[in-house]
Amino acid sequence: MKKILVIGSLNMDLVTHVPHLPIPGETIHSTKFQKSPGGKGANQAVAAAKLGGDVAMIGRVGSDDHGQVLVNNLKAAGVDITGIQESGTTGMAFINVSTDGENNIVLVHGANGQVNRADIYQFLHMIKNCEMIIMQLEIPLDVVEYVVDLAAEFKKKVLLNPAPAQQLTEGMLRKVHTLIPNETELEQITGMPVATMEQVAAAAHKLQSNGVARIIVTLGDKGSYLVNEELEVHIPAEKVTPVDTTAAGDSYIAAFAVGLTKGMSDVEAAKFATKVAAIVVTKEGAQPSLPTLEEVGEQLQSRP
Repeated sequence: MKKILVIGSLNMDLVTHVPHLPIPGETIHSTKFQKSPGGKGANQAVAAAKLGGDVAMIGRVGSDDHGQVLVNNLKAAGVDITGIQESGTTGMAFINVSTDGENNIVLVHGANGQVNRADIYQFLHMIKNCEMIIMQLEIPLDVVEYVVDLAAEFKKKVLLNPAPAQQLTEGMLRKVHTLIPNETELEQITGMPVATMEQVAAAAHKLQSNGVARIIVTLGDKGSYLVNEELEVHIPAEKVTPVDTTAAGDSYIAAFAVGLTKGMSDVEAAKFATKVAAIVVTKEGAQPSLPTLEEVGEQLQSRP
């Protein structure tokens, strides 16, 4: 069976490239439009598979052309699609990407909103036989909570990306192996400011006091901040010129998971994830930007 099981969302990304992110009430012209496979769950599954991970996925797509494209893309990356079912219409993400690489996103749940506990129970054997489960919050929260409980019962590691941010119970957080929010999500979850590294550390410690054993805060061009039971460390970002930051966080999470399954320490896995995310932000699109393990090695060798 697969070592990494991703349970989560699959979206078709509709991307407009714009000079700057529009403010409320503003109409601007797009310089380019793209349609590409996305969704946090699918991004993380594809990223992990391309990095050499042994990956399966549970989720839903619509009975439409978009759904077929998403499933085919997972298969092409080497993801086991046994757990992907069809219902309704495929989820979509409307994404604006500015010339400096920043983005904003509007989600349409579609079939992702129909993922339910019966789906999980149907594929319970996949949970029993995996090593690690990656989840996000683009499927119903009660399903995520159900999986966390099952993972605790079967002693499986859960890597939770709390995006989009929602309030999570302490009981649930205590069962999570690694929580990986970005700084905005950290602020929303804790209600604390995160403008400085000291504030990020304080907010991470608050989560740790609530029972989270391991927290990694992704900080964009400032890198990431890792706190576990033994240490805390700031890992600087690689110096690159960003083109599109879509899927940077997803690639980081996937790479961290792959690193752990290959025996890396927390810090080693986080540094590996940092290098992967640095490659992703230099390319356009979500899944099209995700590198293979060979590409990561080539990038490292080409740097002075």
